[in-house]
Amino acid sequence: MKLNIELLNSDMPGRELEVSEGTTYEKVLEILDINQETVLILKEGHAVPFDGMAVSGDLTIICVASQG
Repeated sequence: MKLNIELLNSDMPGRELEVSEGTTYEKVLEILDINQETVLILKEGHAVPFDGMAVSGDLTIICVASQG
């Protein structure tokens, strides 16, 4: 399944990511090397739990804490 990821408040560019069915949002963050304690994940404008199953389509990751 394909995710179109937009990263806000980050120096990382947005990207497309191909993951298998059953992948959690936590695993998506792990693949992107993003600390889950520093971000919010939005799917269609609504926050999703990190242990929720990823759904194909647009995903917004908002960095809410400094990583430096």
